[in-house]
Amino acid sequence: MIIPLRDAHGVPDLARLDQWTATCDRCPASTLLADIAPWLMGMHQDQAVYCPACTRALAARLIDSAFRPAGLPGLLYDTRRALIRALPDHTHRAARQLACALKRRPGTPRL
Repeated sequence: MIIPLRDAHGVPDLARLDQWTATCDRCPASTLLADIAPWLMGMHQDQAVYCPACTRALAARLIDSAFRPAGLPGLLYDTRRALIRALPDHTHRAARQLACALKRRPGTPRL
C-alpha cells in the first residue's frame, strides 16, 4: 500500500513524492518511494505492493504449484510443504538440511 503525504488541504503532495511511504501488503516491511526500486508494485496507488522477500516467496509459491507432481506424489509433496510452512521461520533452514540428509543414500559422502 502506498501512503501519500498530504498538503494542508488534504491533497496528496506530489512535490514530496520521494517521501511517500510504501508498505508491503503481506508483511510489516515499509520503505520510502525513493528506495522502492527492488520492490514489486503496480502502476496505481491502489494496487498491491510487495517487498523483495515477499516477492520471492510469491514467485516460489507460483513456481511450486506449476511443477507439483500429480497423484500420490503430489499429495506427499503438499503435505511436506504444509509441514514446512507450519514451522517457525528460524527452523526452515534446519528442516531443509534434515530433508537433504534424509534423501542421501547411506554410504555417500557428505558435501
